[in-house]
Parts: sequence; C-alpha cells; structure tokens
Amino acid sequence: MPTNQNGFEEMSGKLGELAKVSKKVTLESLEEAANFYVSKLLPVIPKSLLKKKHMIDHIKVTLENEQVTVTFEGTAFYWRFAENGTKQQKAQHFAASTWEQNQKQIENIMTEKIIKEMEG
Repeated sequence: MPTNQNGFEEMSGKLGELAKVSKKVTLESLEEAANFYVSKLLPVIPKSLLKKKHMIDHIKVTLENEQVTVTFEGTAFYWRFAENGTKQQKAQHFAASTWEQNQKQIENIMTEKIIKEMEG
C-alpha cells in the first residue's frame, strides 16, 4: 500500500504530540506571557490628571475558567477612552503599541514551555 506523501501524516503526528501537553503547562505559559506584557505595559499607562484612581494601580493578571486575562479592575470602563480616544481626548494607543512592540517575545514565552514539554 503506498504511503501518503502530502504531509497530513506528519501533521497528524505533531498534533498528537501537542495533545500530550497538559493544561497546567499551557496556563502557566500564558500566565507568564501575560505577566511579561503587564511589566512592559506598566511604564506606558497614562496617569489621570485628576485626583482619581489611576489605571496603573488597577491592572491585574487573572486566571479563571482556564483563561488568562489582563484587566483593569475598578477602572475597566475608562481605559478604552485613553486607548482609543474620544472627541475631546487624543487616542494614546498604549496597550496596542505595547503589544505590537513585544509580540514576538510574548509569543516566544507562550510557546517555550509547551515545546519543552512536547520534546519530553
């Protein structure tokens, strides 16, 4: 019987290896990447000119329902105005630009542990 030379067999084997990666390792790698992102985001978060709560004091990495998220607790409603702007406020794009500048490093952090576990 001839073997299939179109790459699907090889990919099937790789996907089988990927399935061996535990959820714990996956979540740990995501959490590590999120913490790295927050460390790069903290210095560029704009501070309020008013004597109110600052976003920098409310940013947090959370892990719930097998998902890792970066959130602004308490100021979650307002961060998008600084990020995207309003009629009276110029957009600052601090979250998006931080992601773009560090995307490769974040991707490496996320995949490093997973690849190590796949290799055994």
